[in-house]
Amino acid sequence: MGNPSQPTKPKKRYRDHGDDGIHWDKINKCYMGTISLGFKPDGQRVRRTVRGKTKAEVKDNLDKVHAEINAGIRTPATYTIEQCVKDWLYSIERDDHTLATWRSQAKKWIYPKIGPTKLKDFQAADAEKFFEELAKSLGKRSLTMIKSTLRRSIRRAQVHNLIGRNVVELIDLPAGQPGHPSRAMTQEQAGRVLKAASGKGMGYVRTVKASKGHYGATHAATETGELACGTKPHRNATITKVGREIKETTCRTCRSQLGLDETDNANLRLEALFVLAITLGLRPGQLRKLTWDHVDLSGGVVHVWRSASKSGDTKTAKSRRSLVLPKRAIVALKAHKVRQDRERREAGEAWRDNDLVFCQENGDAYTSDALNWRFSKMTRKAGIGHWHATRAGTPQCPS
Repeated sequence: MGNPSQPTKPKKRYRDHGDDGIHWDKINKCYMGTISLGFKPDGQRVRRTVRGKTKAEVKDNLDKVHAEINAGIRTPATYTIEQCVKDWLYSIERDDHTLATWRSQAKKWIYPKIGPTKLKDFQAADAEKFFEELAKSLGKRSLTMIKSTLRRSIRRAQVHNLIGRNVVELIDLPAGQPGHPSRAMTQEQAGRVLKAASGKGMGYVRTVKASKGHYGATHAATETGELACGTKPHRNATITKVGREIKETTCRTCRSQLGLDETDNANLRLEALFVLAITLGLRPGQLRKLTWDHVDLSGGVVHVWRSASKSGDTKTAKSRRSLVLPKRAIVALKAHKVRQDRERREAGEAWRDNDLVFCQENGDAYTSDALNWRFSKMTRKAGIGHWHATRAGTPQCPS
């Protein structure tokens, strides 16, 4: 028997049922706290884990987790911002071009910089730092689009009880870099584009050599010396005029940009599109979805009621309108219809009848990028440089 006068060793205190656990992690050299959230259907226990340098810090973190649980918020410990944004992009329905733009922007700016960050650890200070870094290279519009993507992604996480607060809504955006000044075609530039689209002329009026030696490709050039291929000659290079016959150009890029190796039909098949874009100021999405049942050639009216958006409606209610066709637009559309009827007969069963006014050689609709590429190719052919197919870039020109 033991000595009754010797003091007894106090019993080790055990946690009561439902209490959180705190222990020292020898590997990570910090205190860790665990909360039991029940069991999975397969019987595996579900736990939430927090860390801290001291027991007091761990207890505070456990209290925060309990507050989230009481509010119905269950943020997975491994749920990242990249997963949050991808879940939102997957859940929405927009037109393909819009989704491709948002995905590309997220892949380029969001995922590399803050994608691995845990959503539960993402604070307002982190968001401010992220946008301050982006502001060194992006303009205000790009910053606004990226903030909108993050804000709506986290808002979806809130709806699904994955996070309690949307920190992106709490911050203000920095100024960002100054954007490119807006521009619109002058009447002279628009006339040159229409002339190039009709095949009657182009802005490149001579062929030149841009090299020191006797050998070298000949380039198509404007009166000011700008080359069609976009090449900038060396400052010591000698610019030698060869002639004024553009078809004798040997530079492959120049020939491709100007369509010198294409047939006349390929060069002229979208003349009517440029006429409508420039004389009526139609948007690219409206041109892509324009159908023949909305074109009254006998009455000289075009009804702009559709667009290439997901819903098919025009951008605004005022954009839904009927316009009087100028004479040159009626002539161009009649020639375009004859050309399209010939393409339909040649395509046979391969033709896809979508009743579109402007379509590819098999009847399929143009994508936004395809239309932009053709528009910029025609503006380069006209000798006015690269332009996008936007209504802001086209003036109202006389017929």
